[in-house]
Amino acid sequence: MIKTERLFMRYMDQSDFPELLEMYFEEDSNKFIRPLRGKSRDEYLSFLASKLEKNKEQGHFFLAILNEEEKIMGTANLNYFAALDIEHVGVHLKRAYWSQAYGTEVLKGLIQLASKEGRKKIFALVQKGNLASEAMMRKCGFELEKEEVLEGDLLRVFALRIEG
Repeated sequence: MIKTERLFMRYMDQSDFPELLEMYFEEDSNKFIRPLRGKSRDEYLSFLASKLEKNKEQGHFFLAILNEEEKIMGTANLNYFAALDIEHVGVHLKRAYWSQAYGTEVLKGLIQLASKEGRKKIFALVQKGNLASEAMMRKCGFELEKEEVLEGDLLRVFALRIEG
């Protein structure tokens, strides 16, 4: 489990699916996340089930983020992204938690986890136009390394070197 000042993260389980489905169907929730755009309820459930399986293999694929009331705020990940051959982090929050620095707090927790596990460099993929995520990356020390086109989307690849 990862703890920060206002929240904690734990591995997702199947009982979390209903709340995560609510998040996926929020307006603009997936605007900058191509794999989650325009899916049906069953497609989202299949996606979430696949993440549970990935956790058995890789560990930190999806974490549920909970606040002091133990309400799910969203998801976070630290995992291998095969399409670009990188270790990457991601944060996806419910709309009610946007613009309150929760994303930055989650990201800092993921960076601590990466450091604890001995990772020397991690990446974050941000679709061009997602200014809030770009600001969050920069606030946490990530720097723009390059841009890549993936499945028709222009992604900005941010990198963070982790000191011992």
